[in-house]
Amino acid sequence: MKLSNKIIMGLLWLICYLCPPAKKAEDIYAYAKKHNKKQVFRLPKNRWGLVYKDQEIRTQIGAYHCLRIKKRGQTPNRAILYIGGGGGVYNYYQSQLMLAKKLLKRVDAEIYYPFYPPTTKYPVTEAFEMVFESYRAMLSEYSHEKIAVVGLSFGGTAAMTIISWNNYYKENLPMPALTIGLSPGHVPANNLERKHLESYRGVDPFIPVEWVEAYGHINSGGQKLEHWLIHTAHGDFSNAGKIRLYYGEKESLAFAAPIYKQYLEKAGADYKIHIEPGMPHCYGAVRINKASRNTYDEYLGLIKNL
Repeated sequence: MKLSNKIIMGLLWLICYLCPPAKKAEDIYAYAKKHNKKQVFRLPKNRWGLVYKDQEIRTQIGAYHCLRIKKRGQTPNRAILYIGGGGGVYNYYQSQLMLAKKLLKRVDAEIYYPFYPPTTKYPVTEAFEMVFESYRAMLSEYSHEKIAVVGLSFGGTAAMTIISWNNYYKENLPMPALTIGLSPGHVPANNLERKHLESYRGVDPFIPVEWVEAYGHINSGGQKLEHWLIHTAHGDFSNAGKIRLYYGEKESLAFAAPIYKQYLEKAGADYKIHIEPGMPHCYGAVRINKASRNTYDEYLGLIKNL
């Protein structure tokens, strides 16, 4: 493992040691609910060369914020749906907004940034529907051939679920030309998948293996949902544009990579899955060392070519 990779992993293990994560679903839910109550949407001021607009996105249940961001004075012909993470359980959207803005500095595009409801409020179907409706709203102003979706962690899961949702509910929307998933998740659906996940025990300081099924339990909201809404790698990924998934070798969610591969091949998708040696969860969200820069610049180049 390269020195920079070792330093990054060492820091993450130190944080884990100093602040050990809760592992039981009930504890995670309690902490998340307390955290989420403090999260309030605020429309940023137009400064630093960026212009913001709050677009309302409606579902059958409620109305939510989707922040639109573009550079002042520009009228881009491409757009990015940038979906933040948090397991579907935590609302970290405000703190992750800086990642979307950093990406915008490197590409001429408008970013749509959905503030989807966390599952401490509704089952995960509401989050997935809100994200899907955010994508539908983009199509009124941009061609699907000029739209990329970038998702971090659960955001990557939601990015992939746009495709499954479109197929399952026969929405018949043209799918985005490009879907980038940075560490998309999946809850094990059988004992073989659980065994594969278990092989990552002690590997990932950021997402312990217990979290994967705990978050799946919370996301279900105590309801029996359609199989693919929880076991998301088992979705129907047909009729999609290009799909690129990136995992770190040292993250527990990498157990899902071969499962996504199986279902992407079943769908005949144009896909690539990359697992970066020695790197952690969502390593490609920032440019902090050679490995992360290579991945970041790779998918940035794909976006620029739309």
